[in-house]
This record gives sequence, C-alpha cells and structure tokens, in this order.
Amino acid sequence: PQWVYRNRHLVENLWARLKEWRAVATRYEKTATSFLAILHLAAAADWIKI
Repeated sequence: PQWVYRNRHLVENLWARLKEWRAVATRYEKTATSFLAILHLAAAADWIKI
C-alpha cells in the first residue's frame, strides 16, 4: 500500500537526520540505555530544529 512507502520514506529521512549526530552514527554509547537516551536527545533537537 501507498502509506507503507510514505511512512518508510519518513522514517528513513529521520534516521538520516539523526545520523548527523556523531554519537548516533558511530554508536558511541555502548549500553542500550545510553544509546536510547542519545536517540531521544537527537530526536528532540531535530523536532525543535536545533
């Protein structure tokens, strides 16, 4: 269906923007909790356009 491709495109664009953060791209944070925290920070910064 069309919505699958549209949503996949949105998710892939978000992931590309999150990878601009070095800690996300290189998986600098080794524990799952720390990595999830940096993902939250990066997503929040992307959302408010920092």
